[in-house]
Amino acid sequence: MIRRIACAIALSFVSFATNLSADVAELAATMIGRPYVWGAEGPDAFDCSGLTQYVFREYGVDLPRRAISQSRVGDTVGRRLQRGDLLFFADNARRSLVTHVGIYEGGGMMIDASKRYGRVRRGSLDDPYWVERFMFARRVSDADETREVGTRVPDSPTPRGDRRKATVRVLERIADVFLRRPR
Repeated sequence: MIRRIACAIALSFVSFATNLSADVAELAATMIGRPYVWGAEGPDAFDCSGLTQYVFREYGVDLPRRAISQSRVGDTVGRRLQRGDLLFFADNARRSLVTHVGIYEGGGMMIDASKRYGRVRRGSLDDPYWVERFMFARRVSDADETREVGTRVPDSPTPRGDRRKATVRVLERIADVFLRRPR
């Protein structure tokens, strides 16, 4: 019985890691329509890296501020993109320097704060503009958390933190019940 409990506890913690990417994409989708403003970090307006930084911060992951710096965080993704992966683009077809970042939503779509369209939007990765400029993708998990010098710590608990704390409390209660020694 103790093995089953230990296994259930371990599986619940694995689910935290796999939900980050879906949660990030879901939150980014709620920002669609907000204006693009160069240098804006949200929540009322964003630039591309401000959007990704804001969304990941809400789930406890502090990304660097600039797209080029964000391109060094996490693991390189091969051919199989997953929801929540960061997508990096160059400003020209030569693909020499990262200048733009978006969040993969799934189904060949991404969410980005686009200077070109003047707002946060959903766009197709099949658009020739993005096909010409795509460089690579990175997968960020909460284990990859990074913090630039001088970044602020959020004042209030994050949605991810609230869920994690609630789940831990429930698991502690379950463990207490099962591990209580009979008298």
